[in-house]
Amino acid sequence: MEKKRFVSLRVKIVIGVIAICLSISALAVLSIQMIAKTIIDKEYTDKAEQISEAVAKTLDPDEVLEIRDTILDVYDHTDNIVVSSEWGSDEWNEYMSLYDGIEELPLFQKLQDQLRLYQDIFKVNCIYLIYYKPGVKHAIYLVDGAYDDENCPPGVVDSFEDGIWPDENDIVIPASITNEDVYGWLVTGGHVVSRGDDHVAFLCVDISMNDIKAKERNYVILTAVSMLGLTIIMLLIALWYVGRHVIKPVIMLSDTAKNYCSENNDVIHHAFEKLQIESHDEIAQLLSSMKQMEQDMNSNIIALVETKVTLKETEDKAEMLSELARKDALTGIRNKTAYDYEVNKLENELAGGFSQFGLVMIDLNFLKRINDTYGHEKGNIAICRLSSLVCEVFEHSPVFRIGGDEFVVILKNRDYFSVDTLIDELNSRLEEYEADDTLNPWEKISAAAGYAKYDKNTDRSVEDVFKKADEAMYSKKESMKAQRKE
Repeated sequence: MEKKRFVSLRVKIVIGVIAICLSISALAVLSIQMIAKTIIDKEYTDKAEQISEAVAKTLDPDEVLEIRDTILDVYDHTDNIVVSSEWGSDEWNEYMSLYDGIEELPLFQKLQDQLRLYQDIFKVNCIYLIYYKPGVKHAIYLVDGAYDDENCPPGVVDSFEDGIWPDENDIVIPASITNEDVYGWLVTGGHVVSRGDDHVAFLCVDISMNDIKAKERNYVILTAVSMLGLTIIMLLIALWYVGRHVIKPVIMLSDTAKNYCSENNDVIHHAFEKLQIESHDEIAQLLSSMKQMEQDMNSNIIALVETKVTLKETEDKAEMLSELARKDALTGIRNKTAYDYEVNKLENELAGGFSQFGLVMIDLNFLKRINDTYGHEKGNIAICRLSSLVCEVFEHSPVFRIGGDEFVVILKNRDYFSVDTLIDELNSRLEEYEADDTLNPWEKISAAAGYAKYDKNTDRSVEDVFKKADEAMYSKKESMKAQRKE
């Protein structure tokens, strides 16, 4: 029988320590890099999408449409379109001269100031309005909030054969991250500015990731260097540490190291900190080094978590702006913007086969008389009083104020089937107000209400139901006028 070659325990320890330390180093570096990339990329793309949506909904679509049509009028009547890849050439300068004067328009300057205000609030690189013409693969800049040399004048045309182009029904350009020679790391997201069903333009947000990517790279390099240094230290310790008192501590360290990266990599670890080896020699130094490694990794994770918290605060601000854009300032209920959003959802539901919904139109009577006789403050009281009453009666349905004295209720589920009873209750409550001599004139509110339900045989859209409900409301209003004359 062949005698096996003797391998000393010292060599075994050295080989084992080298293997373990290199594994820890590689896994630690890869783990931190993956954690940093996943957290940062996700938070920045979410931030770009949320900011673009929030800002898009605060802009006046009619103003954006006016500027868009002004720029497209020049574009559509120009035979030779010179794209931005020719920037600075004589042909490009001649083409861009066709748009002279647009930047001096008060409306253009107003929109540009709005975009720059949001740039400063959210601390992003650039917010701009752009219009896509998918057929010719042209992206036409309308208003750019960037300053100085970074600004794209109105009419600049980007032309791409590749890339994500929104369809005519898309409302979002999903955020994407690019790394270019000119701008470096950049995340871009967009959201449509719409007027009803008309997609006027896209509002896009560019956020630079150069600084955070540099920090991410530095963290990875620092961790890699730290791992390399710790590997060398542990190897030197292993060369001097042999004997029966070495094996057990090495096994403990080996087991801890092997299990370390199998745990959740995005939380603080204390695996090495919990180990207690009272050997007072090189193994103790090895354990101390592993604890320092753990502290360094925990510090890096804490830094990443702090970045995530900062981005979450920005997300909360964007959500707050979005909520304010959908709330009526006087009554506190949802406004016309919120109603348009719900109409889009209803249209999508209709396309999917949903058909059980209706609309109630409610119009406050004599608002002008109250304003003229008692002042607009009393008129506001009348509006708020009607708003509260409608919300109480239709407590299971969303209520919207879409005009000065006009309210809309979207009926579904329980209220859809009991709408007649609810209308009777509303009229009854209004009659009680009118008969109550303890109330002030502006508190004795009067209103006309009419409703319509979706009929798949006659209605093609939510607008058709709205028209029927509006006609029913005006019919009720005329009936009320006739009764008063009698």
